[in-house]
Amino acid sequence: MDAGEQAISSVAEAGIRSQLDAVDELDIEIRTDPMKLTQGQIDKVVIVGKGMVVQNDLRTEEMTLETGPVDIAMMKIPLGKIELDEPAQAEAKVVLKPEDLQAAFNSSFIKQKLRGQKIELPSGNRVTTDASNVVFTIPSPGRIAVAADVMLIEKVETYHVAFSAQPKLVADGHKVTLEDIQYEEDANDMPELTQSLVEGTEDLLDLRNFELDNMDLKFRAIEVQADRIVITAKADIQSFN
Repeated sequence: MDAGEQAISSVAEAGIRSQLDAVDELDIEIRTDPMKLTQGQIDKVVIVGKGMVVQNDLRTEEMTLETGPVDIAMMKIPLGKIELDEPAQAEAKVVLKPEDLQAAFNSSFIKQKLRGQKIELPSGNRVTTDASNVVFTIPSPGRIAVAADVMLIEKVETYHVAFSAQPKLVADGHKVTLEDIQYEEDANDMPELTQSLVEGTEDLLDLRNFELDNMDLKFRAIEVQADRIVITAKADIQSFN
């Protein structure tokens, strides 16, 4: 990269890093030619982040964004801002590892959401649940599996529950839903116990967990591979600040 591209890359990197809870590596590549750059015209921006945590304690193995042509306000660069004349379109890819999803499930943020859920048992009694020791795995391509210990607080009883399911896209483009849920035999009598885990899984796979400021992501596809989940999406970017 020449000096101009490097300056823009550095400003963009600082802006993105300021929005992250953590990141292992962050590389931003600006591709254009010097004449276009003087007019604020960029052919392509490629962002590659490894070990990024945007929010909700969910680490991404890798996240990439690649834009098409964008026009920026060059006079804003010395002020540490990258403002776009028009929103940029980009292709995004997010790679999630099962161990990172498991760590997110057991983080304080998600544990607080799982704690205190109200469910109705087959007997008609309403009880409060608390989930712990969550294990997230990929038993086979196309399916995910979640297991946990669920306590019924009022009864002081703990049950081990487990299920597997297929993540499917929801029409609005942000969320997934779990379909073809298959319960471990012991959980068949009270599938209500797994409801908070189902909802927690859907919440973690919500695309808004990976959105930076001034960015909107919409699903293109979600693929559960043997050792990872790969999400592809369309991104609308307002700025790189």
